[in-house]
Amino acid sequence: MTAAPAEAVGIDVGATKIAAVRVAADGAVSARARRATPRRTAEELVAAVAGLVALVGGERVTAVGVGLPGMVDSRTGALAFAPGLDFARAPLRELIADAVGLPVVTDNDANVAAWAEYRLGAGRGHDHLVLVTLGTGLGCGVVAGGRLLHGGHGFAAEASHLTVDPGGPWCECGNRGCWGVAASGAAIARLGRQAATDLPGSPLARLVDARGRVGEGRPDAGAAVTEAARRGDHRALDILGRIGTLTGVGLAALANLFDPAVVIVGGGPVAAGDLLLAPARAEFARRLYAPGDRPPVPVLAARFADEAGAIGAALLALDLAG
Repeated sequence: MTAAPAEAVGIDVGATKIAAVRVAADGAVSARARRATPRRTAEELVAAVAGLVALVGGERVTAVGVGLPGMVDSRTGALAFAPGLDFARAPLRELIADAVGLPVVTDNDANVAAWAEYRLGAGRGHDHLVLVTLGTGLGCGVVAGGRLLHGGHGFAAEASHLTVDPGGPWCECGNRGCWGVAASGAAIARLGRQAATDLPGSPLARLVDARGRVGEGRPDAGAAVTEAARRGDHRALDILGRIGTLTGVGLAALANLFDPAVVIVGGGPVAAGDLLLAPARAEFARRLYAPGDRPPVPVLAARFADEAGAIGAALLALDLAG
């Protein structure tokens, strides 16, 4: 009698919520659950993760993968640094494994999202790729030779702190114009709120109030920029064009460093489609070194949306367990 195929639980720990899925090797999701992220102690986080594993797990689950929002030590699985969370340096891989009684893999959240795209998404069939996710911040994962690039300590691919706009806004790291503040989803929202304040009668201002709060029945500020741009609002179009251009600057830097076969862009702003990606591709092509002497490097939208981290964590756990 053939044994049933193994499954894994994938956990994506975000700044505000934890998402959990049960995933088969082909990427099929059979169960989902979410809860708020505890922010004070490692014990609270471990209990929350264990509760989600119990909720979505099943008898075929053989491993658990966890994507964490910060710098994850590749040797120990510990969270070395995580902005806004108070339990850095806790041995989370060991603690979670003890709590759930299964093998556990921990990695950076952008790394596991990159693994999802590599295995079953826009990067399928390519052993060398770069994924950049635009969200509240900016995440990056690199697959090189069919393996995640971790660096000497597990901290590789922190592309959020590449400088793409030297005169741009200040970053929490102390520098100006870091990619994560200059061209993330949060940057689109920030510029959208400012435009709504400057031009109160514009289509954009009718979607985002002058104080930057979400009005009744209105989308959040970032989504409002996309909606206004689709309606022809020139300021909104300019915002997406600027963010797209700065995104292309960073993507070209990564392509020049890592020589990927494909570059993938994920995160909520990708819903804008070519309003964002066309200027990104144009700037990428302008800045890519020796473009006429190398194979084309496509810049693609990610296949997976907000479940990329959880699905990728589960697939990584299955792959490493196998």
